[in-house]
Amino acid sequence: MASKTNRGPLWAIFAMACLLAAAVPAQAQPLGTRAAGMGQAFVAVADDASSVYWNPAGMATGAYVSFVVDFGAGDSIPGGPGGSDGGSKTSARLLAFTLPPLGLGYYRLSRVIAGPVEAAEQEGPSREEGRRNVQGLTTSHLGVTLAQSLNQYLVLAGTVKLVRGEVSRGRVSMAGVSDALDAADGLPRRTTSRADVDAGVMLAVEQWRAGLVARNLATPSFDGPDGSAAVELEREVRLGVAWGSGWPGISRVVLSADADLTEQASPGGDRRDIAAGVETWWLGQRLGIRGGVRGSTAGAARPVVATGVSAALAAGVYVEAHVAGGDRDERSWSVGARFTF
Repeated sequence: MASKTNRGPLWAIFAMACLLAAAVPAQAQPLGTRAAGMGQAFVAVADDASSVYWNPAGMATGAYVSFVVDFGAGDSIPGGPGGSDGGSKTSARLLAFTLPPLGLGYYRLSRVIAGPVEAAEQEGPSREEGRRNVQGLTTSHLGVTLAQSLNQYLVLAGTVKLVRGEVSRGRVSMAGVSDALDAADGLPRRTTSRADVDAGVMLAVEQWRAGLVARNLATPSFDGPDGSAAVELEREVRLGVAWGSGWPGISRVVLSADADLTEQASPGGDRRDIAAGVETWWLGQRLGIRGGVRGSTAGAARPVVATGVSAALAAGVYVEAHVAGGDRDERSWSVGARFTF
């Protein structure tokens, strides 16, 4: 577990992180109630069981035992439910347990995208109007994480995963984008399973942390239905820094910042986000309040603002929630529970 030491070779760690990140493209997915409430600025925090997703190396700098379960959903529908520009909806589920140096995790990520309304295919009373192309990808990840401390302040970790991917694809006649997204459940689909690997680095020096996570290193691809094209799960790489008033240990105040080092696709155009978040604890660690903001450095900023709360039911047992909203009608919410010891 990382602890207080002298500052060490910070510049060398950051140089290594940048060289690794330069090699891979990205596609980010939201997951984790606490992280979402901080605007997704969580790579260098990652001190609970959600670290199996956000940064596997983070579990060695947090609680001795942690268990997290949560569920969330979101959508981005420019112009409202009947808009003609298309849109997307997502959902995420997480069940994770960490007992350093071991972590076990299951998470499910789903994303459905509806394209813009197509022009009529033919003239006359029988012409087909308002059709949209709809595609969905749902991935279920079951992984085992192992972490290794290289010295007093540097931790490396890796996760080996079995990923089950379900691709759905087709055209629907619903003119409204919300109806088209809901119709994805009835589209042709195909399921395949692949192996994958994630990796993480965490540097913890006194009150400062720096983290790097690289997901989907094997870039697994999943076959489309009816012989259609496969969908590849792109690599995701993200870098973060954080400061905690009480690290190592329990912090009343945490400040964090993250940056995507690659781009991700979205209906409003590719995103490469930067994010900043804050978390504060009150009433003897019984009430946690957090907030954050993120925006894209690729194309228009398209900012999203988030807030979240945690309430202690007993020592180390919390219920949590978050909500977020932003540009182009992007919104999300999640609820969860967390146990730490």
